[in-house]
Amino acid sequence: MKRLVLAFAAALAVLPAAAFAALPATDAVIKGAAFIKTVQRPDGSYAESPGQTIDAILAVRAAGYDPRLDVKDGKSPVDWLIAAAPSITSPVSAAKAALGAKALGLDPKNVGGTDLVAIAQGGYDAETGAYANNAFSQSIAILGLACTGNPVGPKAADNLKAASVEGGGWGFGGNADPDTTAIAIQALLAAGVPKTDPKVAEGLAWLKANQGNDGGWGFDPNDSNTSSTAFAIQALLALGEDPESAAYTKNGVTPVQYLLSKQLPDGSFVGYDPAFAANQVVPALAGRTFCNAAETPITRTRPAAQPTPTPQPTTPAASPTPQATTPAPRPPATGDTAAAQPGSPAPALAAGGLLLLALGGAAAAAARRRTGA
Repeated sequence: MKRLVLAFAAALAVLPAAAFAALPATDAVIKGAAFIKTVQRPDGSYAESPGQTIDAILAVRAAGYDPRLDVKDGKSPVDWLIAAAPSITSPVSAAKAALGAKALGLDPKNVGGTDLVAIAQGGYDAETGAYANNAFSQSIAILGLACTGNPVGPKAADNLKAASVEGGGWGFGGNADPDTTAIAIQALLAAGVPKTDPKVAEGLAWLKANQGNDGGWGFDPNDSNTSSTAFAIQALLALGEDPESAAYTKNGVTPVQYLLSKQLPDGSFVGYDPAFAANQVVPALAGRTFCNAAETPITRTRPAAQPTPTPQPTTPAASPTPQATTPAPRPPATGDTAAAQPGSPAPALAAGGLLLLALGGAAAAAARRRTGA
């Protein structure tokens, strides 16, 4: 009997670190992925922002669906990425697009003739170890290369370590934030830095110390948001931490429960932009990290489309008087001052819409500081 117990314990020890009982949150993941399909655009993308489309591709794959089969007006995300790839010139954009290509079953070195890996690697500064001038983008570059099985510059991890701020964590302007800290931790691990490394340990300690009283994370411990919480959960999973454990339970609420409480009836999540939030939250609730989302086994298929019923003639009802509403702030594009203003119209995106494909958390950070979403 003792041998049986020991054998069982040994078997448990080799289980994947992310395989905790509460994850994946299957129902929420399926609903979230269904919502993402509803926002697909005629060119096969899921958003005006290329960065959000890559996030959506990763979310759909993390949910166990094949994003190649999401088709709108005859176009799939594969069609979109092949059309967009020739316009990608930023190393960070190329790295993130490479991860999207992997999720789509494409060769990142040949996406319609474009070598995304070469573009990403070509932006490496051998002297400084930098791919970018901020920690979030540096992390995306490292993740995009390492998680597609390609070499990362030998000084890249040291560059990212050096970007940590006083008190632990990573962020902008000398202040740590949960998004950048979580993505930096994942990047360092992907680059081969052990989780026992002092900088990684400091990052984890910062996340623990700055968890909100509601179980989530945000730029204010008293005002969590879904995207930051999702990023933090992914970092915990990458580290082998259990986000459902007592160590991460605040006032009886875990980070996973916090996210589940924010899902809306249509499958999206509360946030300054429901689609952006869904893209971030679905992988976290699926128990996938930023790195391994692209290789999630495809185990689900979308429900078959229902035929549109033939409309029957009816007597038109009186239309209600429209009520004035305040437009929700749109996600800002990095480096785009017009889009950073709530409710402002979207400017034309440079280079065929591929200006800073790595936007996502870095761009969302400033918006959440303003809106508290």
